[in-house]
Amino acid sequence: MVRSINNPGRSIEISGFCSPAFAAVKDAFYKNFTARGEVGASVSVTVRGETVVDLWGGNTDAAQKEPWQKDTICCVQSVSKEITALAFHMAVDRGLIDVDELVTTYWPEFGQAGKEKTKVRWLLDHRCGIPIVAGATPGMAYDWTRMTEGLAATAPLWEPGTTPCYHSANYGFIIGEVLQRVTNRSVGEFLRKEIAEPLGIDCVIGLRDEEDARVATFLDKEDHISQAWIDEGTNIFAKSWKIFWDDEDFNSREWRRAEIPSVNAHTNARALARICGVLACGGAIDGVRLLSAAAVERAAEVQWTGKDVQDRLLSLSLGFLMPTENFPSTGPRTIGMMGAGGATAFADPDLHLGFGYSMNAMDPAQSGRQRPQALVAALNSCLGR
Repeated sequence: MVRSINNPGRSIEISGFCSPAFAAVKDAFYKNFTARGEVGASVSVTVRGETVVDLWGGNTDAAQKEPWQKDTICCVQSVSKEITALAFHMAVDRGLIDVDELVTTYWPEFGQAGKEKTKVRWLLDHRCGIPIVAGATPGMAYDWTRMTEGLAATAPLWEPGTTPCYHSANYGFIIGEVLQRVTNRSVGEFLRKEIAEPLGIDCVIGLRDEEDARVATFLDKEDHISQAWIDEGTNIFAKSWKIFWDDEDFNSREWRRAEIPSVNAHTNARALARICGVLACGGAIDGVRLLSAAAVERAAEVQWTGKDVQDRLLSLSLGFLMPTENFPSTGPRTIGMMGAGGATAFADPDLHLGFGYSMNAMDPAQSGRQRPQALVAALNSCLGR
């Protein structure tokens, strides 16, 4: 596992742009480095499609010698689910998928072992009951066919549609297979061609060799609470994570090259803020339309709120986290996702605001949220909230 060094005396340089009206965000970003253990990170905010904050700083490596650059990208963990859900809703908007149809309409092999009547919407809102894949073995996650065939054969832990359970590792494979069946493109291919290229952003699932040089080393996994869950061994999260190599630190070649749409998108805050800007502005930004306004409204329909079977307080729409006390945001109708260690992205349709934060050192705090919480608190102060 790669750990960052303890270097409290290092010099921190923040680069980029920040509108004077949002100076408090820059101050909070700087303090994340000096007081909250940040190693390398970026933060960005768009309002009505205009970038008002675009900052980056710190280092991309454990030794804290290589500077974070404007085009540095890093793994954003579960924020990947938000990106994948956006792609899925684009297919829904095109009439390729109906969220109230049975999954077997698009993926016939899924209809076995008690999943025959599973609806598409239950895939999106984490109620399909297969957070653990049957026959999980280390390394399975890096093979799309093994994962999707395994998930198709898996019996649900509960009757589909009845029990909320955050599908940490499997979510992207489940909705990604449906997306692939109707578009004839993998999630990574769809993301590159249908989202990243039109928006002019760095955002990939499945890195290419030539992109490695711009990727920040992911750090401090063993200090994060998720490692303790994995080490405990018998909980749902630990069992769901058995599809990865035991020593996976989110830097391996297999991790970077594979398409694992639940957790291995590589991007930066600038890209996340633009993606969220699309959701915040009725489906379009800078003249680029990805979704209809009606599709955005549908995606934001809350499906359940409360504690799931893993005792996580969550509010889920059709693929996105909605506001709770655990999800820092700027308003009651924000839609987004947060990733293990701190990465955060959300859209606020009332303010037409997109927010993105990415980092390479997992926050060791129990909640793992102190750095994004500080940034969002500063953003709220700028907005008079």
